[in-house]
Amino acid sequence: AAAAPATGSRLTLLATRGTRQESHKDLLVRPTVLGASHNLTGYKPEFAVDGDASTCWLVPGGQRMEKMSHDKWLVLDLGRTCAPSALNILGVASTFGGARICVDRADSPSGPWRRLTTLRGLRSLRAPAQCRLPASAQPSRYYRLYMRREGHATFRHAIHDVVFVCPPTGEGRK
Repeated sequence: AAAAPATGSRLTLLATRGTRQESHKDLLVRPTVLGASHNLTGYKPEFAVDGDASTCWLVPGGQRMEKMSHDKWLVLDLGRTCAPSALNILGVASTFGGARICVDRADSPSGPWRRLTTLRGLRSLRAPAQCRLPASAQPSRYYRLYMRREGHATFRHAIHDVVFVCPPTGEGRK
Protein backbone atom coordinates (compact mmCIF):
# COMPACT_ATOMS: atom_id res chain seq x y z
CA ALA A 1 0.00 0.00 0.00
CA ALA A 2 1.29 3.45 -0.83
CA ALA A 3 1.12 6.26 1.68
CA ALA A 4 -0.32 9.64 0.81
CA PRO A 5 1.19 12.72 2.43
CA ALA A 6 -0.07 13.57 5.90
CA THR A 7 -2.46 16.51 6.06
CA GLY A 8 -2.28 18.25 9.43
CA SER A 9 -2.76 15.63 12.12
CA ARG A 10 -4.74 13.40 9.75
CA LEU A 11 -2.97 10.53 8.01
CA THR A 12 -4.60 9.03 4.93
CA LEU A 13 -3.35 5.79 3.42
CA LEU A 14 -4.33 3.93 0.26
CA ALA A 15 -5.30 0.28 0.38
CA THR A 16 -6.46 -2.01 -2.36
CA ARG A 17 -9.53 -4.18 -1.95
CA GLY A 18 -11.13 -6.17 -4.69
CA THR A 19 -13.06 -9.22 -5.78
CA ARG A 20 -13.02 -11.19 -9.02
CA GLN A 21 -15.73 -8.93 -10.42
CA GLU A 22 -14.24 -5.59 -9.36
CA SER A 23 -11.08 -3.99 -8.12
CA HIS A 24 -10.92 -0.49 -6.64
CA LYS A 25 -8.95 1.48 -4.12
CA ASP A 26 -10.40 2.55 -0.79
CA LEU A 27 -8.97 5.21 1.47
CA LEU A 28 -8.01 4.21 4.97
CA VAL A 29 -8.76 7.37 6.92
CA ARG A 30 -7.29 7.99 10.34
CA PRO A 31 -9.68 10.52 11.94
CA THR A 32 -8.96 13.50 14.17
CA VAL A 33 -10.24 13.44 17.77
CA LEU A 34 -12.62 16.32 18.54
CA GLY A 35 -13.67 15.27 22.04
CA ALA A 36 -13.47 12.48 24.60
CA SER A 37 -14.99 11.44 27.89
CA HIS A 38 -11.61 11.10 29.60
CA ASN A 39 -8.22 12.80 29.19
CA LEU A 40 -5.53 11.33 31.43
CA THR A 41 -1.93 12.53 31.52
CA GLY A 42 0.13 10.27 29.26
CA TYR A 43 -2.97 8.68 27.68
CA LYS A 44 -4.61 11.55 25.82
CA PRO A 45 -7.46 10.87 23.35
CA GLU A 46 -5.33 11.82 20.33
CA PHE A 47 -3.19 8.72 21.01
CA ALA A 48 -6.14 6.59 19.80
CA VAL A 49 -5.59 7.90 16.26
CA ASP A 50 -1.87 8.76 16.08
CA GLY A 51 -0.91 5.63 14.11
CA ASP A 52 1.50 4.47 16.82
CA ALA A 53 0.43 1.13 18.33
CA SER A 54 2.68 1.75 21.36
CA THR A 55 0.51 4.70 22.49
CA CYS A 56 -3.15 4.61 23.51
CA TRP A 57 -6.14 6.47 24.87
CA LEU A 58 -6.71 4.84 28.24
CA VAL A 59 -9.73 4.93 30.49
CA PRO A 60 -8.62 3.05 33.60
CA GLY A 61 -10.76 1.05 35.96
CA GLY A 62 -10.59 1.29 39.73
CA GLN A 63 -12.00 4.80 39.87
CA ARG A 64 -14.66 5.75 42.37
CA MET A 65 -18.03 4.37 41.35
CA GLU A 66 -19.55 7.77 40.48
CA LYS A 67 -16.73 8.28 37.98
CA MET A 68 -16.90 4.70 36.71
CA SER A 69 -20.57 5.10 35.85
CA HIS A 70 -19.60 7.63 33.19
CA ASP A 71 -19.74 6.18 29.73
CA LYS A 72 -16.61 6.33 27.60
CA TRP A 73 -16.63 7.99 24.20
CA LEU A 74 -14.49 9.50 21.45
CA VAL A 75 -15.88 11.99 18.92
CA LEU A 76 -14.04 11.66 15.62
CA ASP A 77 -13.80 13.87 12.51
CA LEU A 78 -13.03 12.17 9.18
CA GLY A 79 -12.17 15.52 7.59
CA ARG A 80 -14.82 15.09 4.89
CA THR A 81 -18.31 13.68 4.55
CA CYS A 82 -18.27 10.06 3.43
CA ALA A 83 -20.01 6.74 3.99
CA PRO A 84 -17.33 4.39 5.38
CA SER A 85 -17.76 0.73 4.55
CA ALA A 86 -15.78 -0.49 7.57
CA LEU A 87 -14.02 0.48 10.78
CA ASN A 88 -10.84 -1.04 12.25
CA ILE A 89 -10.16 -0.63 15.99
CA LEU A 90 -7.01 -1.87 17.74
CA GLY A 91 -7.04 -2.09 21.53
CA VAL A 92 -7.72 -4.09 24.68
CA ALA A 93 -10.29 -4.08 27.46
CA SER A 94 -10.02 -5.80 30.82
CA THR A 95 -12.88 -8.22 30.18
CA PHE A 96 -12.97 -11.69 28.66
CA GLY A 97 -15.42 -10.75 25.91
CA GLY A 98 -13.92 -7.46 24.85
CA ALA A 99 -15.79 -4.18 25.01
CA ARG A 100 -19.20 -3.45 23.52
CA ILE A 101 -18.59 -0.50 21.21
CA CYS A 102 -21.42 1.45 19.63
CA VAL A 103 -20.61 3.30 16.42
CA ASP A 104 -22.70 6.44 15.94
CA ARG A 105 -22.80 9.14 13.24
CA ALA A 106 -23.94 12.78 13.23
CA ASP A 107 -24.04 15.81 10.98
CA SER A 108 -22.36 17.90 13.69
CA PRO A 109 -19.67 17.09 16.28
CA SER A 110 -22.22 17.73 19.04
CA GLY A 111 -24.88 15.35 17.68
CA PRO A 112 -27.64 14.33 17.64
CA TRP A 113 -26.09 10.87 17.32
CA ARG A 114 -27.62 8.05 15.28
CA ARG A 115 -26.58 4.46 15.92
CA LEU A 116 -24.98 2.67 12.96
CA THR A 117 -23.94 -0.59 14.58
CA THR A 118 -22.38 -2.22 17.63
CA LEU A 119 -19.40 -4.53 17.82
CA ARG A 120 -17.35 -6.47 20.34
CA GLY A 121 -13.82 -5.13 20.15
CA LEU A 122 -10.67 -4.34 22.09
CA ARG A 123 -9.81 -8.01 22.47
CA SER A 124 -6.19 -8.06 21.34
CA LEU A 125 -3.25 -5.94 20.25
CA ARG A 126 -2.34 -8.56 17.63
CA ALA A 127 -5.07 -7.59 15.15
CA PRO A 128 -7.68 -4.82 14.99
CA ALA A 129 -11.37 -5.57 15.37
CA GLN A 130 -12.88 -5.15 11.91
CA CYS A 131 -16.46 -3.99 11.66
CA ARG A 132 -18.48 -3.66 8.46
CA LEU A 133 -20.71 -0.60 8.55
CA PRO A 134 -24.24 -0.70 7.05
CA ALA A 135 -24.36 0.13 3.34
CA SER A 136 -27.58 2.04 3.99
CA ALA A 137 -25.87 4.47 6.39
CA GLN A 138 -26.19 8.16 5.62
CA PRO A 139 -22.78 9.72 4.80
CA SER A 140 -21.34 11.80 7.62
CA ARG A 141 -18.18 13.58 8.64
CA TYR A 142 -18.53 12.99 12.40
CA TYR A 143 -18.52 9.62 14.16
CA ARG A 144 -18.56 8.58 17.80
CA LEU A 145 -17.24 5.44 19.47
CA TYR A 146 -19.39 4.94 22.57
CA MET A 147 -18.60 2.34 25.23
CA ARG A 148 -20.61 1.63 28.36
CA ARG A 149 -19.01 0.42 31.55
CA GLU A 150 -19.47 -3.32 31.87
CA GLY A 151 -18.63 -5.77 34.62
CA HIS A 152 -16.40 -5.10 37.58
CA ALA A 153 -15.02 -1.82 38.96
CA THR A 154 -11.60 -2.41 37.39
CA PHE A 155 -13.02 -2.44 33.84
CA ARG A 156 -10.77 -0.37 31.55
CA HIS A 157 -10.33 0.45 27.85
CA ALA A 158 -7.13 1.08 25.90
CA ILE A 159 -7.63 2.13 22.27
CA HIS A 160 -4.39 2.09 20.27
CA ASP A 161 -5.65 2.78 16.74
CA VAL A 162 -8.82 3.71 14.83
CA VAL A 163 -9.08 3.67 11.03
CA PHE A 164 -12.15 4.08 8.77
CA VAL A 165 -12.35 2.48 5.30
CA CYS A 166 -13.86 5.10 2.95
CA PRO A 167 -14.48 5.24 -0.80
CA PRO A 168 -12.14 7.52 -2.76
CA THR A 169 -13.12 11.20 -2.80
CA GLY A 170 -16.07 11.86 -5.07
CA GLU A 171 -17.13 8.20 -5.30
CA GLY A 172 -20.04 6.46 -3.61
CA ARG A 173 -19.88 3.08 -1.92
CA LYS A 174 -19.46 0.10 -4.20
